[in-house]
Amino acid sequence: MVLNEEMVLITQSLKELQAIMSSYVGIVRSNLRLQRAFDRLELLYRESEDLYSKSILTPKLCELRNLINIGYLIIKAASRRHESRGLHYSLDYPRTSPR
Repeated sequence: MVLNEEMVLITQSLKELQAIMSSYVGIVRSNLRLQRAFDRLELLYRESEDLYSKSILTPKLCELRNLINIGYLIIKAASRRHESRGLHYSLDYPRTSPR
């Protein structure tokens, strides 16, 4: 069991997740950026699952796991949208579709 001294790992992973989502899945997107975010989230996911299996359960660890899952969902949805719409602009699909 990993004690709460490992809270720094959770805090750092939350910061990394926020940076990944902001940098690669923010307002301006591209297929390359979305793939890079997906790949980085995979690493965070594996690390958090390893920590989860060895740690005392805390709300912050549960929050991290949930946010990683939400990140995956956002990336999957953004990858399937082949248009720029509303606030989000895709470099790969610059024109909006006709209404």
